[in-house]
Amino acid sequence: MVSVAAAAYRAFYGGVLSRLPEQTAIRIGQSLLRALPLDRCPFFTLRDPRLEVTLGGVRLPNPVILAAMYYDARILARAMGLGFGAVTTKSITRQPRPGHPLPNLVRSVTAAGPGLVNCNGFQNPGLDAFLASMRGLRHRVPLIVSVAGESEEDYADLVRAVTPIADLVELNISSPNTKLVYTWSERPRQLREALEGARRAAAVPVSVKISPDFPDENERHIIPAAIAAGIQIVNYGNARRVDEPRLSQKAGGLSGPAIFPATLDNVRRTRKRFGAALDIVGTGGVDAPDKAVALLDAGATAIGYFTGFVTRGPFLARRILDALLARAPRA
Repeated sequence: MVSVAAAAYRAFYGGVLSRLPEQTAIRIGQSLLRALPLDRCPFFTLRDPRLEVTLGGVRLPNPVILAAMYYDARILARAMGLGFGAVTTKSITRQPRPGHPLPNLVRSVTAAGPGLVNCNGFQNPGLDAFLASMRGLRHRVPLIVSVAGESEEDYADLVRAVTPIADLVELNISSPNTKLVYTWSERPRQLREALEGARRAAAVPVSVKISPDFPDENERHIIPAAIAAGIQIVNYGNARRVDEPRLSQKAGGLSGPAIFPATLDNVRRTRKRFGAALDIVGTGGVDAPDKAVALLDAGATAIGYFTGFVTRGPFLARRILDALLARAPRA
């Protein structure tokens, strides 16, 4: 049944959503997520103790994570019932941000498959409104709250504020379409202070979301700084910065299968370099079960994706879980 539903969604995406203007497709997709009770369908969820993983000491029912893009509590609630082991919020900032002007999202079609390029610019309601909207959200699976700041104080204050509603907190220090966040890698001393302050402010485990654009800097400076600050989770990684003349900012973050080879290489390199000192979330380009398996085999503790959720639909998580369970030792 899952394979039939997945094929039907691919036909819907290829025949309808991918032909609509990007903003129209977004509105339709999010409206359907809010309205359709997909999370009540039992075939999305696969519970088996052999799928469980621990991320920073937090138990996840499986290693598949919905990466950051949504802050709407209704959508997050739905996503928690679609087979994921954890769900990540969109990156939240201290003040509301309208995001960059339209167009801030375009499609990218490569030989590897359909992807997206965005220059969203952290469009979000701001910390206070976000916290108010999260009241009453039931955590059917762990909630990872992503935050983004432009100063050391920002990160500490954001982490302190979201800790009561989060199971884990993700520090986004690598957004490719927000200059001050993207350039944290150029400010190693300030970054170290930001990581240390955020970890002290947290009462839950903290992860750092790093960029695939700076693999050498990540290994030499950023990951060691995170470990020294007591942070044991790295999300590798964010979208890749590319020039894109169709966007209002003329550049943005590429996501989708075109960046998967870099994700796989970075996960493999990071695990080899740092060993068991880190839990690694491999994010970037996962749109099929075999890619999720490859990342886990390369040393990822868990895998994350968002673009695959759009292009392959809500059935991808269950397909990945079926593939993982098929190769798990029999109980």
